Amino acid sequence: MTVTGDGDLLAKIQALDNGVQRNARAAIRDGAETFADALKTDTPVWSGETDAPTHMRDDIRATGVRDRGGILESDVGYGTDTGYRVHFPNNGTSKQSPQHFVEETQERTRGKVLETFLSHLKVGG
Repeated sequence: MTVTGDGDLLAKIQALDNGVQRNARAAIRDGAETFADALKTDTPVWSGETDAPTHMRDDIRATGVRDRGGILESDVGYGTDTGYRVHFPNNGTSKQSPQHFVEETQERTRGKVLETFLSHLKVGG
């Protein structure tokens, strides 16, 4: 890399920072999608009759990547149609044993999500 002055140096640093930010955002987005896909697979589906129009696994969403004080993040979880009832099968009730599918999915996908992050940050996507 050749730098011909202060302005050129600052421009190259800014371009480098923009490239890192772009790759970091892609890593977070792809990691969130990886976890969301695994959560869809692991979420139990009630096969009995219900008044609920939507299954929990069909209401999983990942937010867009946002910057919170220099930390990039994307939330993955259940939407407003089903989010209020996820804790019943996950944590259990007096009539239902806990299934802990959310925690198990987090443990199972941790390595794959980290691989996704590293592949974006090492090679640039």
